[in-house]
Amino acid sequence: MLLTDSHLHLSDRIGSEVYGDFDSLESYVTCVARVQEWGFSTDDPRATMSYGVHPWYCEEWNEETAKRLEIILESNPKAQVGEIGLDSKRGTVESQVPSFKAQLSLASRMDRVASVHDIGCEEKVLKSVRELGKSCRGIILHSYSSDSYIKPFVGEGCMLSINPRILTRSEVRLNRLLKAIPLENLLLETDSPHVSKGFSGMEDFVTTISGYVEVEPEELARIIAGNLRRTLNG
Repeated sequence: MLLTDSHLHLSDRIGSEVYGDFDSLESYVTCVARVQEWGFSTDDPRATMSYGVHPWYCEEWNEETAKRLEIILESNPKAQVGEIGLDSKRGTVESQVPSFKAQLSLASRMDRVASVHDIGCEEKVLKSVRELGKSCRGIILHSYSSDSYIKPFVGEGCMLSINPRILTRSEVRLNRLLKAIPLENLLLETDSPHVSKGFSGMEDFVTTISGYVEVEPEELARIIAGNLRRTLNG
């Protein structure tokens, strides 16, 4: 099976006991979400590096770090921007907005993919995407779960990345969400090593999701891999 992962954190040390089939991935995006960790990199040819300031750490964003991120992106044309975004459950959204908008604007200006964290801030994220993200190579909405905003986000060309934590939802809600996402906008991720209880690997996750979208597992994995490749390559 052609396995990919659109969002994980390699800098947090992913072990086989957490992610059993990590070595089987064809490609993955690894996010570095704190300034103090921006020195991390990997020579794994499967990896796409992504650098940003997570909303939980928005106080780390300033003129100096903004310039440093721009230098990182200039020195590595394959590097993307993220994990960035807004989170209504930790800190204040108002304090997160400046760093989110600045990083989204940078991704747009430099033709990069933005990986966006969104907890309870769909309206604000959508508005920012419309105003500032038009020239991004792509926008990946990390751990997406809001069925009510699927249509407008898809209308803006966003990719909706689903995490195994979604499996804790009721069958009705899960089925409604997955049936509503166009296959051409669907990505799968793990957020590893921050995985949900019971997670065993991407192959099992693909197989589980395939039952909801009514596509054979191997074909779904192929579609997802194509979606991620298209997003990263523009």
